[in-house]
Amino acid sequence: MFKSILPSRRIPSSDFQMLTSPIDSTESDATGKENYFANAYDTNTTNNAKAKADKRKKMKGKAQPESETPQDFDKLLDELQIPSTLRPKLATMDPTVKAAFLKSSHVLAQMKPAPTPFTPRTLRRAQSSESVLSSPRPQKPTLEEYDLTESPIAPMALGTGHSRGKSLDIRRQALDPRPAPIAPLKVSKDKKKSVATTPEKYVKILLAESSTSMDIEVVKKLRLLLRNESASWTEAFLQHGGYDAILTRLNEILDVEWREEQHDDQMLFELLRCVKALSTSAVGCAALRAQCPAPFDKLVRLLYSDKKPGDVPTRQLIVELLLNLFDLYPPSSLPSTGSPGAGLAHSRSRSIPWELSATAMSSTSNLVVLPRPHSTLFSFIKALLLTPAPPPSEAPATPIQPHEFIEELHRPRVYKTYLQELSDLCRDYFWVFCHPSNAIWELSETDEAKVEKPRAPGGMTGGVEFEAMCYMTMHFKFVNAIASHVRALNLPKEHEHSAYRFHQDMFLSGIERILSIARKASTTYYPTLHLEIARYVAFAGLSGIDVPWSLSRMIGQPPTAMRKQPVIPPAPVIPPRTPPSRSMPTTPTKRGAPPAGFVGYAAPQQLVYPSGHDGAPSRTSVDRERERAQPQSRKVTPMFN
Repeated sequence: MFKSILPSRRIPSSDFQMLTSPIDSTESDATGKENYFANAYDTNTTNNAKAKADKRKKMKGKAQPESETPQDFDKLLDELQIPSTLRPKLATMDPTVKAAFLKSSHVLAQMKPAPTPFTPRTLRRAQSSESVLSSPRPQKPTLEEYDLTESPIAPMALGTGHSRGKSLDIRRQALDPRPAPIAPLKVSKDKKKSVATTPEKYVKILLAESSTSMDIEVVKKLRLLLRNESASWTEAFLQHGGYDAILTRLNEILDVEWREEQHDDQMLFELLRCVKALSTSAVGCAALRAQCPAPFDKLVRLLYSDKKPGDVPTRQLIVELLLNLFDLYPPSSLPSTGSPGAGLAHSRSRSIPWELSATAMSSTSNLVVLPRPHSTLFSFIKALLLTPAPPPSEAPATPIQPHEFIEELHRPRVYKTYLQELSDLCRDYFWVFCHPSNAIWELSETDEAKVEKPRAPGGMTGGVEFEAMCYMTMHFKFVNAIASHVRALNLPKEHEHSAYRFHQDMFLSGIERILSIARKASTTYYPTLHLEIARYVAFAGLSGIDVPWSLSRMIGQPPTAMRKQPVIPPAPVIPPRTPPSRSMPTTPTKRGAPPAGFVGYAAPQQLVYPSGHDGAPSRTSVDRERERAQPQSRKVTPMFN
């Protein structure tokens, strides 16, 4: 049935047209294969492969870093302008971590953008960098918005395997179906972003826009740059007035009558994080000291007012900034003000910092100047804590004045406004303090390293209770830092800035009640809170103040897991007791013949008489009992006859 479909005869080969001429048999291989390449081409291919392999070996040899030394790590810290207070912690890191730091710094140094050549105007991006920063979700750029010639790796990605310089084969690029152009597009996009994120751009944005209308993502990106970029980037940001712009936006958001939780409170949080990020570099710390006491005075006033943030992490960040003052003004960098003399006066051996001349200030490079008129850091922090709280929104127009006899009986409680924040925490999160049998830990019996070691997140991590207890722990850390500082001043009890007066004012302001409530928190989930409580009670005892009996009776042993391991003294070495030798008598006796049966000596022969013989000795009953009590001696046969 296939006769109608299949042809009846074979089609001759003359009807076909040969596209390629048949190859000569002399030029082909001996096996008759036509698709066999010439020997010359094979040799070139082999040479190219060898050259590529040698090039890879050279690149691998260059990529291997040389052995790093501690001086290289110190040089890296100098380049990053790491503060002196943070360097001892970094010096104790593992050597492998230090090597990773150095390796990453070398990679970043190699990735620095080179100066780009001039490109025609038609190949530049059509969208400006300002619009990219201002829009929270920039549109995905198209192919025409990038300049492909600016990418240094574009020839490598688009090449055909051999080196052809920087020229591009447009015809081959159009016909090549591989997605090779994707790599240079991404690199160019990142490079365009790096060009747009210059310090000048962020300073212009902070000065141009209001904090109530500014995009939060811009401030977040600024915080990341201040924290992660090099110190040169931060220095350029500060030279263009970046910190002044941050303070302007911060003061603006603090003066708002009613802040919005969705935008204004988040903007306040991010601006505070930018201020904290500046403290990670030496130039940033210098900028914070130059504007001090701003913004710390306004932040304390915000914490005391009715407009304080409802978000606990924002309030914790304010306390962290106050705690950062001890790093901004380390005691080793402050000039000496002399030892206190008799009474309350100071016999100063040199001028107070603000009384130094300009020449003296320039000659002392590491000099840190406190704000006027404070001579010690504690006086400055005490002035911040004693900032008068703003009147409440529902306060009467005419203030109420107490009677005179009440004024005479009133005892000053200077830190009551500050401790009111801790008292409010105990009231608002009352269900956390549900362990009345907890004790205040004895600090000498507590292993502080075990308590402060990092822990894996548990089931109680991240809740509102956990945030509140972290906030309370930060308050106690701040109070303990003040207690440690005033103890180092070593002032007499009568001085107003002495450790005795500080703890006396704290107990008069009501910290005893706060301590008795805070110790009821869980020791399993909040061990650092109990450690800070134990530290404060120990500082109070060292100051010479009598700890109230209601508080001292609660002091006890910490849990077994947090307790120091008792140091067991090594047992005395008792020499082994040697048994008495058979060759020497145990008691001093007269030296005589060796005992019978001694090894190496024959036993004396005894005459044996039959029973009833006259020569046999007569034995009494006492002799028979004595023979039974004495052990039978074993007869030893001599080894050699």
